[in-house]
Amino acid sequence: MKSLGNSVLLAASLLLCQAIAVPLSTQEISQADIDSGKALSDYSQAAFDNAMTRLGKSDSGCTKDNVKVRKEWRKIPGEERTAYRKAVECLMQKPSVFPNVEGAKSSFDDFAVLHVAFTPYVHNSATFLTFHRYFLRTYEQRLEDQCGYTGTIPYWEWGLDCDDIDKSPLWDGSETSLGSNGEYIANKPNPMSMFGAKAGTGGGCIKSGPFSNYTVNLGPIGAAKPLGYNPRCIKRDLNSDICAKWASLGNTTLTIRDGTDVEIFQALLQGDFRYKQASRLGMAVHGGGHFTIGGDPGGDFYFSPLEPGFYLHHGQIDRLYFVWQNLDWEKRQGIAGTGTMMNMPASRNVTLDDTLDFSPMNPKREIQELIDTISGPFCYVYE
Repeated sequence: MKSLGNSVLLAASLLLCQAIAVPLSTQEISQADIDSGKALSDYSQAAFDNAMTRLGKSDSGCTKDNVKVRKEWRKIPGEERTAYRKAVECLMQKPSVFPNVEGAKSSFDDFAVLHVAFTPYVHNSATFLTFHRYFLRTYEQRLEDQCGYTGTIPYWEWGLDCDDIDKSPLWDGSETSLGSNGEYIANKPNPMSMFGAKAGTGGGCIKSGPFSNYTVNLGPIGAAKPLGYNPRCIKRDLNSDICAKWASLGNTTLTIRDGTDVEIFQALLQGDFRYKQASRLGMAVHGGGHFTIGGDPGGDFYFSPLEPGFYLHHGQIDRLYFVWQNLDWEKRQGIAGTGTMMNMPASRNVTLDDTLDFSPMNPKREIQELIDTISGPFCYVYE
């Protein structure tokens, strides 16, 4: 009877542990697992599993049979990478929906027009995460509807490439990449030195591979007419030092682990210096990913969507949001903050009933529709 009692007690204890399971993101992890990416892999798998479990109980119309799975660039077969790149090139040939914007010559350019209009309101604000989530889905829809693309937007796990960005399968100049680094420019100004970072290894026009002959039409933000027609090449300035300092596997893991709520999580993502927890992060992973690419327009805060790599970088940002949410879904469906960047000028707190209006590119949506990747206008998860 004693052994039976112990067995019953053990079973009851196990059930209790399951009922009050501690979210994975709050559990202790070793520094070695943080640095190696093992903890990040564990987080990602747990989030994927949790989302798929929720999907099985959902009545949203997004099911296990039709959900799309977004994957990291190097996990996609070469022919699928090429199909994605060709769809982007196709979008660059389709007409703009903004006839009154002089510099907008293509459907691809439209995303820069949209981003420029929203930039002061959707960075370091309550809508940073949901704006970019809807922005990516709008882009993906354009690829589908205008160019027949049947895949998903890939994401770029920055930390896998920090040892040598130039050798990344995303930037190596091969036909299955998005083109190479820019031509090396010696003795160029290094604005990243203010963050203690070395200069990048490029700076000029893309040397080889896809998009090396592409013409950027809009920007830069410092031009006399930023939305006017200003044709030039894409310049890149790949920077492994910035990647290692701010976009490593460890940086990514700690952003997820230390994001105690959505306010802190988005502050950690962006290095929002108004928060003590984020003030030490410099560029943080958001800026780190952008300036690992650098150049023009990649390093332009307003016009960066004209860099094809923007969408894989922000795919990674959205993936972190997805992982963070699905590690503790019941507590991670809110937003926090005001409707202006750094609350300048001061503005009211944004609510889930507020809207983001992407017309004429996509319908106006309430923010609460943009919280979950398996409901509303979305039906995708991250692998």
